[in-house]
Amino acid sequence: MENEPSLSGEEIKERVLKKFEEYKGLSHLENYAMFMGKAQLLEMALKSLLTRKYNVPEESMERWTLGRVKNELRDKGLRPDFIAFLERVVDHRNYIAHEFLANNAITRSMANFSDRKLYGDLFRATYELEQVIILYDWCEEHNGWDQN
Repeated sequence: MENEPSLSGEEIKERVLKKFEEYKGLSHLENYAMFMGKAQLLEMALKSLLTRKYNVPEESMERWTLGRVKNELRDKGLRPDFIAFLERVVDHRNYIAHEFLANNAITRSMANFSDRKLYGDLFRATYELEQVIILYDWCEEHNGWDQN
C-alpha cells in the first residue's frame, strides 16, 4: 500500500507559527496591510484555480470578491474541508476590510484597552489566513483538490 500524502493539524500549526516570524517587528498597521495583501493574493490564486480546474474564464471573474470565489468553488465541488476553512477567512477578510480600523479607532477613543485586546481579531484572522494558504499550497503540490 502506497503512502498517501497527508498534512496533520500539528504540521499546519508548526508551519503557521513559522510564518508568523514574518510579522515580528511590524506595526499593527503593517500587520493589517500584510493580512489584506495576502488575502488578495489568495483570491487571485483561487481565481486561477477556477480557470485551470473548472475552465471559468478569467475575464468573467474580474470583479468577483473572495466570497464569490469561495461560493463558486463550493458549487463546483471543491473539497468541502477547504471550503469550510475558506469560509472563515472570507468572514475575517470582510470584517478586517470594512470594520476593523473604524472599530479600533472608536474603541481607542472610549477606553484604554491593551493592544492584545484591540488586535486579537487581526491575530486570529491572520492565523486562519495562513492556515488556508498552507492548505492551498499543499493541495496544489499534491493535487489534493478533490480528496476529502
